Amino acid sequence: MTREIDKIKNQDFHSQNAEFETIAAFSTPPGQSGLAVLRLSGPDAAAICDRLFRPYGDKFPLPSKMSGYTLAPGIWADIDEVVLAAFRAPHSYTGEDVYEISCHGGNAVRQAILDSLINNGARLAEPGEFSKRAFINGKMDLAQAEAVMDMIHAESEQQTELAFAQLRGRLSQAVRSELDKLYGVLAFLETLMDWDEEEERSEDRVAVSRDLASAEKSLEQLANSFRYGRIVREGLSIVIAGRPNAGKSSLLNALTAHERAIVSDIPGTTRDTIEIDLNMGGYLVHLTDTAGLAVESDDPIEQEGIKRAQEALQSADLVLWVLSPPLGSSSELLDEMNTIKGILERGQKVLLVLGKDDLRASVPASKDPASFAAEHLPELPTIAWSAKREEDLQALRTILFNFIENDTLETDLVNESSVERSRGKGVQSQTSAVIMTHSRHKALADKSLEQVRAAHEAIDAGLSYDLIATLLRSAVEILASMSGDDVSETLIETIFSRFCIGK
Repeated sequence: MTREIDKIKNQDFHSQNAEFETIAAFSTPPGQSGLAVLRLSGPDAAAICDRLFRPYGDKFPLPSKMSGYTLAPGIWADIDEVVLAAFRAPHSYTGEDVYEISCHGGNAVRQAILDSLINNGARLAEPGEFSKRAFINGKMDLAQAEAVMDMIHAESEQQTELAFAQLRGRLSQAVRSELDKLYGVLAFLETLMDWDEEEERSEDRVAVSRDLASAEKSLEQLANSFRYGRIVREGLSIVIAGRPNAGKSSLLNALTAHERAIVSDIPGTTRDTIEIDLNMGGYLVHLTDTAGLAVESDDPIEQEGIKRAQEALQSADLVLWVLSPPLGSSSELLDEMNTIKGILERGQKVLLVLGKDDLRASVPASKDPASFAAEHLPELPTIAWSAKREEDLQALRTILFNFIENDTLETDLVNESSVERSRGKGVQSQTSAVIMTHSRHKALADKSLEQVRAAHEAIDAGLSYDLIATLLRSAVEILASMSGDDVSETLIETIFSRFCIGK
């Protein structure tokens, strides 16, 4: 903990002496349930429980006499039969005395127990206040606290695995390792600045340059890990696009293994975006089917569908552009190519799906999507697709897994007989020492890298050690705020305000 954190610990976050108040909130979601869990934390937690809890029999002690990690059944304020769990400071989630009350989950029972705590000196916890106290009391750092909510909101295996790694301190350990390296360079620079200019040695500059090059490389790897981490945490956004009646809805239905979209030979059947979340091999995927593009229409509903399709394309990580026989007119094909070009110019990825491949034999060469793609879109990754061939679905899924894990569209993987044979092991397959998941982490890593890179250029240019040390101090301050070792009160308030009450 730095002096900045020590200062924050002594500040008022809510009101005078608010950090010494005892807080209470339900940790289970609102609504009826078989059981509910209410959490109480603070200096008066034991005394409040002593007043309200009556244990069954003499063999169970009063709450204030309970040791940590023990349970006691009994009656709570003549409201309900409960089980009381004690977690004594400092070995608790918040670092304070914490008691958890497991009661029946009826709304009236829940509210009555919470009211009894409020009436006896506790106050209702604010969003994220339990986790904020854990941070202030040194039970977790800021990156670990953010991982708490990631765990709560995780919907897929890979999300859970990555959030748990962050919760266990994987990111924090990597950041502190980088900080130690930079502190070492700073310490060496301080020594050099104490010498006279006449004593300066060229080998010292070479040593500092070498260390900064190493720090620059590792920070760059850290920043680059965000691409994969963001996709795991937020999900991969895939948009299916193309002209009307190209087979987009059939592709959506195949990927989801459900008849989620109406399939028809009538152009314009899909007139709005269809958005589906699915778990694909442990990854969360946001799949969007769109209305047909590159088409003129006077129908206001169809126009709105095209507008929404274009908006969906703006935020896609990957676009599956379906091109099927028979091809459209020359002007329609030009519109398609211009739209694809615009997507690529925005830095997004496109996989060209040659749909209805089983019908290719029945169309002339001039209307064959494969011939058109080879002539006009030769650089675009391409895969043949037919809803009637199971192996095509398997090939597409293999390509998507590879895109998630390796950021490449390798269409030569289509001959793999199993998705698992072409995949790594998700989070564990990544070579980076750490995987960043939040845009806040990415921004800080980029800014710190910028300062280290400037310091590296300065040392090689023969500039003063004072300037280089100033740049490195800035890099250290920026990087330290990732884990919360050097962070403002405003940032703490912003992060924890996003938490749910009871966490």
